[in-house]
This record gives sequence, structure tokens and C-alpha cells, in this order.
Amino acid sequence: MEHLNVFLISSLLFFRSLTGDTSEFKLVKQDNAISLYERWIPGAGGENVREIKAVFLVRCAVPAVVGLFKDQAHGRDWNTNASEYKIVPAPDPLHWITYIRYDIPWPVDDQDCCLLYRLRETNGSAEVVFESINDQRFPLYNKTTRITGTRGKWIMEPTPGGPLRITYIVTTDRSRKIPRWVSDPIIHDNLFRTMTKFKGLLENKTYAQQ
Repeated sequence: MEHLNVFLISSLLFFRSLTGDTSEFKLVKQDNAISLYERWIPGAGGENVREIKAVFLVRCAVPAVVGLFKDQAHGRDWNTNASEYKIVPAPDPLHWITYIRYDIPWPVDDQDCCLLYRLRETNGSAEVVFESINDQRFPLYNKTTRITGTRGKWIMEPTPGGPLRITYIVTTDRSRKIPRWVSDPIIHDNLFRTMTKFKGLLENKTYAQQ
């Protein structure tokens, strides 16, 4: 519980900065359904870190979105290049831990991450915040880079027309192994494909009826 309290405090301080002026974001990719933005902001270590924002509409309810987050069987279906997707429940039903391992094409090493999630719902809207944690149940793999410094949130807001407006914001520590001219297109493409698969799965009638 003490760890969760520290997490909540650090998240509140972090996300306060995310509610500032979003005009600094630069549009990097867009289609008829999804818009992807990014900007570089000061990180905790004094270096600039990448902050990415994706925005899209999806025809489903908040419980369906949260359910997909926790759906271990379908996690690899929407997380691009994921070779593992595991969910560990926490004592608090509004919290859970997600472990994802990515099989990344050369020249980037395989990567993995372990994230603590927290759900908060208010008046039909919802927010899911997440942050990197260490968990002994998910040790480091050989030749796999652990993604660290990850913080972000999913915001789900009903719109007058009916669909949910989903805003996804995330930052991670920057890897110095790969130059930006190599990593940027990979990051943009992978995240854009992930959001596209996520939206498609939520709106798929077969999945929605499960």
C-alpha cells in the first residue's frame, strides 16, 4: 500500500504538467481515424524525453476499454510486435500490473516493460494512469532491454455524438543506443499501428459480444 501511495503522489505531480498547453505538440502522423502527436519535454534526469499523444474516437463504452486493457488473451492482438502480454491482479480491484515483451525488428533490441495501472471513473468519463515498476515476478531477460521511466495515461471521454474520445499520452526514457533518425519512424509506426488495432478490436462485433 505504501508503494501505491507513492505512485499516486508521483503520478499527480507528473500529470499536472500534462494538463498544460498542448499547442506544443507536433502532428507527426494522421489518417481519417487517428492523430498522433509528439513533443520533447524536460525529464527527471535533466534530459529531454519524448512525450507522445494519440487521439481517436471509438464506438464503445468505458467498461469495454478497461476490459480490453485487462484481457490477457487479446493483449498481443493490439500491441504491435508483442510476444508476451501478461496481467497480474492487485489487491485493489482498481489496480493491476501489465507485463509486455516486444519482439522488435533489427536494429532495435527486443524490449519489455512492467507497468502498474490505476483506474479512476467520474461521471461517465474515466482515466487510467500507468507507470513503470519493478516486479520480481518479471525478471530481466538476456538480450532484452527493459523500458524504464514510462509514465502515461488513457483518458476516455463521452462525446455528444456518442463515441468515446480516447486520448493516450506517454513518455519513456530515451535509449541512447539508437539514433533518432532510426528510432523515430519505428516508434511512430508501431504506436500508430497499436492504436489502430486497439480501436479496431473494440469496434469488432465478434470481440464486443464476448
